[in-house]
Amino acid sequence: MEVDDSLPADYVGKHSEDELLLLNDAVLVPSSSEPSTPVHETQQEQSELIPPSEQKEEMKAMFEMSMVGELTYFLRLQVKQTDSSIYINQAKYAKNLIKRFGLDKVTHARTPMAANAKSANDPSGESVNVTLCRSMIGCLLYLTTSRPDITFSVGVCSRFQSNPKVSHLNLVKRIIKYVGRTCDYGLFYSKESNLSFAGFSDSDWAGNADDRKSTTSGCFYVGANLVAWMSKKQNYVSLSTVEVEYIVAGNCCSQLL
Repeated sequence: MEVDDSLPADYVGKHSEDELLLLNDAVLVPSSSEPSTPVHETQQEQSELIPPSEQKEEMKAMFEMSMVGELTYFLRLQVKQTDSSIYINQAKYAKNLIKRFGLDKVTHARTPMAANAKSANDPSGESVNVTLCRSMIGCLLYLTTSRPDITFSVGVCSRFQSNPKVSHLNLVKRIIKYVGRTCDYGLFYSKESNLSFAGFSDSDWAGNADDRKSTTSGCFYVGANLVAWMSKKQNYVSLSTVEVEYIVAGNCCSQLL
């Protein structure tokens, strides 16, 4: 059997060389010169032949494990499942974040960032605690796992974490104040949605006041369900709004494909 040497020893369990094992994102396959069946096809065939209850018993016999029931909490993601939908949020994590930085008793913000705000380096501004600012931004970055509404704002603030000033810290605090008002926001997935793909794109031409670069933004749906989103500063300067929109549309088409 071929095993990747970079994997920890505990990834490998006691099993025969004729078995296909998928454990903790590690895939072990038998050595063979004959063309092998793709993993996803093998798993699909096995799931069709073996009832789920028997699959559980086989896994229990092979590994030390326990069944904890329906998924409700995983990596600070709260999951609520019904017969027709799945709702994912990080409400508990968001509330702890607000308390951690002492912003739980301040006035909440209605938006994560002011309209038409132009953030830039502030050489003459007062410096702030770099560790504190980076910690705030890092916590907000993890929150974007289920909060696409703050992805753009957090991305803008992360550009200045190498040398943050008071003005930049205020931008970060505003996002946290907005999160305090919208802790229960999250992602809703309907099981009755269709499987058609759709993508939407936008950009802020020359939105960065320092280098005049634009930011590419987009969101992607399968039916009515949001499955992916992005917000990234472009690598070069666009000379017109037409050029920047063309670049954004091309990036979104690549994501859809």
